[in-house]
Amino acid sequence: MGIALSHHELKATIAYIFVLAFIPIGLSMKSELIVFYSENQRIYGNLHLPYEKAPCIITLHGLESSKDSSKWINIASKLHDEGYACLRFNFRGCGEGEEKSEGEFEDVSLSRRINDYKSALQFLHSIGRVDTNRLGVIGSSFGGMVAIAAKDQRIKAIVTLGTPYKIPRFDKPLIPKEVGQYYVLPSGKRFKKSFYEDLKKYDLLKDIKNAPPILIIHGSADEVVPLDHAKKLYEAASEPKRLEIIEGADHTFSNMDHLKKVIDLSLEWFKKYL
Repeated sequence: MGIALSHHELKATIAYIFVLAFIPIGLSMKSELIVFYSENQRIYGNLHLPYEKAPCIITLHGLESSKDSSKWINIASKLHDEGYACLRFNFRGCGEGEEKSEGEFEDVSLSRRINDYKSALQFLHSIGRVDTNRLGVIGSSFGGMVAIAAKDQRIKAIVTLGTPYKIPRFDKPLIPKEVGQYYVLPSGKRFKKSFYEDLKKYDLLKDIKNAPPILIIHGSADEVVPLDHAKKLYEAASEPKRLEIIEGADHTFSNMDHLKKVIDLSLEWFKKYL
């Protein structure tokens, strides 16, 4: 029997799971390297499964990040230890080496990342190995914008980390330089001017009103996204909602004590609402 697909899912070409390798991560967690497709482009990810039909958390990395930062590996490991499956993947054009997802970073847009996210959700439904009635998501920065703007009803709980409600064209300190038809970030990565045109389709302060239970976490020392963004998202969200400001934490929660707090708060939220 076929799976009924939404409009967005029809646009995203979904294939079947390819378990490419079992990679030991730490002492207790194993990682299955998997592949699925979004708009005919290959997406690489890792599925951490403590047991069959476990509730599952999808992780959404930020604009220039990847699934393989130490933050996401630590989060996935703790989720696994607590009995949650975790799917972390590289958005199109992101990642390094053999696990870099197909596509070019310069083509990035909120719409394309939403399609990748919905493809990941459809992938989880297609393999039948996790409890798809108990799906949650953690989105960091631009990944948090994806989680909110997608408005996917299959998600039962959301956690956002350092997430903006908008991206002004010249928002300090990430001031992209205009070079022809591109903007160039301080890292040297570039994206097309159409990135900003695409953002105009979305209003996160409106979208968040219909979000499932949402936990908004922000560092008081976030050097990329001002704390005011978290407060505006919280004010616009409907109950159940919670705002947690971690004193002294930066944008990536690079301090392990701050990251531990993020993980503990997230687990508390998912245990309550999944």
